[in-house]
Amino acid sequence: QELRRDSPPSYRACSMFRCCTGVDAALLDSAIAKPVVADPFSDDELVVRLNSTDLKLLDLDLSDPKCVILASSAGAAADWNQRSPNQIFPFDRIVKIDGKKCESQDFLDILSRDKGSSVELSVERPVKHLLYLNKTPGGLSRLGLDLMFTNVEAKPWRASVKPWIASISDGLVAEWNANMPELAVGEHDRIISVNSKAGSPDELVDVLSASDVEVIEMKVLHYNV
Repeated sequence: QELRRDSPPSYRACSMFRCCTGVDAALLDSAIAKPVVADPFSDDELVVRLNSTDLKLLDLDLSDPKCVILASSAGAAADWNQRSPNQIFPFDRIVKIDGKKCESQDFLDILSRDKGSSVELSVERPVKHLLYLNKTPGGLSRLGLDLMFTNVEAKPWRASVKPWIASISDGLVAEWNANMPELAVGEHDRIISVNSKAGSPDELVDVLSASDVEVIEMKVLHYNV
C-alpha cells in the first residue's frame, strides 16, 4: 500500500504467512453463540465540542492516513470526560470535524485554525471482534494480512499504539470473513491482542509470526471506514 508523503517515515510493513486452514468447530460454535463485540454508546456518532486550541492536547495516533485514533484518554480527552457524561476512550476514532469527513491530514490542517474557534468532533467507537484461526497441515498457506505501524515519536506524530490492517489478500482471514460476516475484519482495523498477549505492535507481529503457534486467537477493533 502506498503511503501518503505527509505520513511519518519508518513504517514496518508485515505480511503474515501461515500454514492454516479452517476454523476449529468448537471454537467456531463458541464465536457464533457469543460474538465478542463492544457495547456502542448509541447508533449515532458521539459529538465532542472542543476549543481549537484543545486539539493539540489530544493524544492521537495518526499513523494510519485514513484514521484519526485516540491513543489515550489523557489531555483534552480527560478534560472532556470530566465535564461530559458521554465519555471518549482510547481507540475511539474521530470521523468528522465540523461535519466533514476527517482523515489524518485533515486533522493536521485544522490545527492551523485561529485560536479560540470552536470545533465539533464526531467520534465513532469501534466494535470488538474475536477471531479464532486454526492452522493444520495442507491448509491455506498464509493468513493473508498486511500489517503496518510506525515507531516514530515526533510531534504531531506518535508511535502506533497497535498495528493496523493495510490490506487483506487470499488466506485464512479472508476465509474467516467469508464464513463469519458478522465478525469480519477489514482494512484500517486494529489488532489489539494475539493469544491473550496485548503488547506493542512489534510484539504482536512477533506472536503472529511464531512458527510454533497452532491456534491464533486475535482480538481486533473494527471501524466503519
